[in-house]
Amino acid sequence: MDEALPPEEAETRISSAVEGLSESAGTLEGGEFSNSLKGFLGLENGEATSEDWAEPLIERLDAVIKTSDERFQFDASTGVYVWSADTEEWVREGSSNSIVLEFPATEGAAGNNTMLELSRYSDTPLTVNGETVYLPTSGAGAISVDESEVFSVDLNGVDYATEEGFEVPIPQSFSLEIFTAPHTHTFNLSENSSTDYDFSFDLENRDQLVAGFSVGAQLATDNYDELESTDVEELSGELRIGPDLTVPYTVEAGEIAAFDDPTEEQVNNRIDATVQFQGQELATLQYDDGSERFEVVYSDGSVDPASMFFEDFVSEMEAIWSEYLGRDDFGTVLDDIVLD
Repeated sequence: MDEALPPEEAETRISSAVEGLSESAGTLEGGEFSNSLKGFLGLENGEATSEDWAEPLIERLDAVIKTSDERFQFDASTGVYVWSADTEEWVREGSSNSIVLEFPATEGAAGNNTMLELSRYSDTPLTVNGETVYLPTSGAGAISVDESEVFSVDLNGVDYATEEGFEVPIPQSFSLEIFTAPHTHTFNLSENSSTDYDFSFDLENRDQLVAGFSVGAQLATDNYDELESTDVEELSGELRIGPDLTVPYTVEAGEIAAFDDPTEEQVNNRIDATVQFQGQELATLQYDDGSERFEVVYSDGSVDPASMFFEDFVSEMEAIWSEYLGRDDFGTVLDDIVLD
């Protein structure tokens, strides 16, 4: 067994791994997808200054997208469509097995230098409250600006639960990959049994892991419509920060939920979580009832609030997302988050 690291070295390794999140956040802000989106909408502090220009491109897609009985007709919609700035209409210019749209990347662009292609789509009929609806089971599409791909999506294997009483069908399994240059977001949900599910998410920057997490849920019943908090028996998985730092965990969630007002000891006896660097344990996590926060506990018993490692990253994300949501709106959201 590896010897426990001194608290100072453990803290340094944790901080170093979390700093990688902030560095990746910077590439998100200055990435090709972000710049393309801000350019298309003319985003300035959450305000779309090119909204009046962009709206007709979106609203007049009715001439391209064909539907029948509220079902998207992919095959009937295929073709190559080009935006005419003079008439502000989509003009069909050729046939294709995909839906291809060509339009300007920004207001005032000299030509149609953006191409959106929806290359694949399938759906399935489901009955909801006595009515038939069609929901996607697979699909693929991409957006390129000046012949460089800035966005893509690939959805596969969606299977829905349609238990009586559900307002909307709930996916039981799927795989989804979204590329927002230079980042790739990968989601996977799998049903091992009617009471055992696994979900995972990973964020990569040019094939380098930035962050991710996995969670396995074991349920006491498959009667989802009447699921109680105590029916989520166990949650287990792993938090990943960069290629080296992991936090494997197991939570006896059903037992904690069974307590009306669980004590600190009752909570910590039912949570097993460690902080590891390349498989070597750096610290453990425990809940402190007095401060109502999770703490990082080092080998000598000293502690740090877990939030201290993420405060700079949250500030970085605030600066980035305020470009899309506006500084006041995003600040209001953060005010509702208790970091400690």
